Amino acid sequence: MEIPAGRSAVRGTILRRLRRIAASVAILFVLALGAALLNNNVSIPRPSRAEFVGNLDQTLARSTNWALRQYQQIGSGSTPEGRSLLSNSATAHMVVDCASLSSEPRMKALGSSFVDAWKVEANVLGKVVDPAMPTNAPSERELRSLEEYQRWILHGAAPNDVPLSPKELEHMFSPDKYRTGKATHQLFALYFYRKSQGPTPELNRLMQKIEERIAWEAAVDFRVTDLYLQRLAFLLAAGRPDLVRPRWVERAFAAQQIDGGWLESWHGWTRTPYRFSFGDELSNAHSTAQGMWIAYMLKHRYPEWIDKNYK
Repeated sequence: MEIPAGRSAVRGTILRRLRRIAASVAILFVLALGAALLNNNVSIPRPSRAEFVGNLDQTLARSTNWALRQYQQIGSGSTPEGRSLLSNSATAHMVVDCASLSSEPRMKALGSSFVDAWKVEANVLGKVVDPAMPTNAPSERELRSLEEYQRWILHGAAPNDVPLSPKELEHMFSPDKYRTGKATHQLFALYFYRKSQGPTPELNRLMQKIEERIAWEAAVDFRVTDLYLQRLAFLLAAGRPDLVRPRWVERAFAAQQIDGGWLESWHGWTRTPYRFSFGDELSNAHSTAQGMWIAYMLKHRYPEWIDKNYK
């Protein structure tokens, strides 16, 4: 059956309009993505040194007050987030390291209370909080209940107490296997391993490769989620402030909430690109410990990074 010329012309016109709309949408998407990437990596204009230091001090004070409010004292005075700060050995490590850098008496006391609480537990996870802590040997059942990356971290902190299988060792020391959050977890484990065993040229080369991959991901992932904070915190902890761009820090600090904490998601966008969470969201312990750790390390461990990047 032959289609009338008029109807064929109308169909052609509609198809051309749809193509133009699709092309316009694609162009807008590319422009928006480009703007997001530019905003993630370049400060226009860059703050002065005085502005940045003032913002850093404010960020540090707010996050410290958040941690102190959440964890008022060991026992019934703690909020759920305060107990989460303590019960998670990784976040406890961050708080204790912040306390070691701080001259603030309340922060010093908080760090000491965390170490004392983990000593009472005598759990091998306490090695993450303080490598010198005496602990009980973990049972096979306890180790199997953990995620593989948690066993990596434990092995890094206490390699003689927490052996890994050959396959797990292969995974932990793999130079190319992991991306996104798995790569940061791997770097965290290697950070502990280097602290417990000392550096070697081979280990340094492995960590450098993973650190550079994480920095590349930080450049292209513009969502200021928990993972965004984690990348910056772990790069600094691993001794690579040279890989941390000023704009990343500025955006991390800008994401601090009015209560002094940080959210896990960014406008409902979680660390997984295709997942969103909607509803009332509150600052959480994991994100806030990482944001606070960034501020403390830049203030007290890497002041030369500030001098280099801000005039």
